[in-house]
Amino acid sequence: MTGRVFHTSDWHLGRQIGRHRRDAEFDAVLTEIVEIAADFSPDLIVHSGDLFDGRPTLDDVRRAAAALRRLGEIAPVVVVAGNHDTAYVLGFLDYFLTDMGHRSGDQARVRFATDARPDRLLVDEYPADDGNLTLRIGALPYLHPNRFAYDFADPAAATASYAERIRAVQADVYRRLTADRGRRDLLVFAAHLFVEGATPSYSERPVSIASDYAAAAADLPGVDYGALGHIHKPQPVDRAGFPARYAGSPLQLDFGETRDTKSVVLAEIAPGEPPRIELAPLTSGRQLINLTGTLDEIAQRADRVGDAWVKAVVTVDSPTQMLSETLAAMLPQATVVSIEERRPGAEKLVLDRETSATELPTVEQLLHEYLAGRGVAGPALDHVMSTLADVQAEPDPDDPAPCCEEKLLSAAIVGEGFDSVDRAGLLIDARAHQEEAR
Repeated sequence: MTGRVFHTSDWHLGRQIGRHRRDAEFDAVLTEIVEIAADFSPDLIVHSGDLFDGRPTLDDVRRAAAALRRLGEIAPVVVVAGNHDTAYVLGFLDYFLTDMGHRSGDQARVRFATDARPDRLLVDEYPADDGNLTLRIGALPYLHPNRFAYDFADPAAATASYAERIRAVQADVYRRLTADRGRRDLLVFAAHLFVEGATPSYSERPVSIASDYAAAAADLPGVDYGALGHIHKPQPVDRAGFPARYAGSPLQLDFGETRDTKSVVLAEIAPGEPPRIELAPLTSGRQLINLTGTLDEIAQRADRVGDAWVKAVVTVDSPTQMLSETLAAMLPQATVVSIEERRPGAEKLVLDRETSATELPTVEQLLHEYLAGRGVAGPALDHVMSTLADVQAEPDPDDPAPCCEEKLLSAAIVGEGFDSVDRAGLLIDARAHQEEAR
């Protein structure tokens, strides 16, 4: 007898590569996820957080709703709020998926865990193995350190570390999971958090994976399966006796993930036995590729790139005109999202200011040379240079010149001699400054 858990995470719907949206990729990979789930026939589907990348568009919400509704037709779904999600957006999605509120929460096929307070934690159970087993799940949404001050009334928590605070919350989830536990009950802990020792992909927000915000692996509750989210690189959690995994993101989200193979987790769990874990690879997304070298070296690799997002670092002897067009011709199926020209030895030209100060070009000269090298000439070049001059003439808002009143006060303090003409002029300027302020 086994219970089946399908685990996915970190969709980050709405995520872009530069200015490029990835809607077609998200549509393809969500279809792939639904098809894998249908083939697996799970008893429970867990999404462990970061459904969206930030403030979602209506298309992002529609895309999430369609995918979750299709998953809900396969098995009950529990979605844990991640650090990129908001309770308001997930609340709207919940309302939308329950036929605009016409069905009660107990009947909903998709449920959202958005609150970590003890009286609002999502702890529920679902039948498995045709009713012979029960999957009991405790879902812990992402807890920002500031939320402890607002959501938890225990004064002792005010001086505790993040690891100590999250340990207490996890222990509370575990107590609720094990209350009146039967021999045929299987425990699932779903959470969006950073566990010490996990390997990030560095497309996560740096502050959210800082060591100060890490949960101790030893404090994770003793359950039959832990469905974790937040880290985009699929991986197991390194703690003996705690069978848990980060499902990871379904797409390579940035160029720190170029070597990651994306997947979903298929977990089969049974009472008193280690879970059987299978990773189902996801292949729908475009690959992210770093291309580094000379143009000749890049040309030798170009036929193996295909339909991909490309970040190019090109080694050149001198500024190269039409570089973006040259790369586009080499990589007709790819989308080149950034190009960096690297000139070996160029940095040495400005290292010794004392001996080369007279030779250092001005900002105007550098811009003029750069634009001319890019084919900008004639009136267009003149317009850019005049715009630069206008910008340079603007006062710096971070370093304002002293106003008239300040000049008068400074003069009075140091006892400088101002004749009547100077003083009258400053007073007129001061009145004008006051009128502007009004």
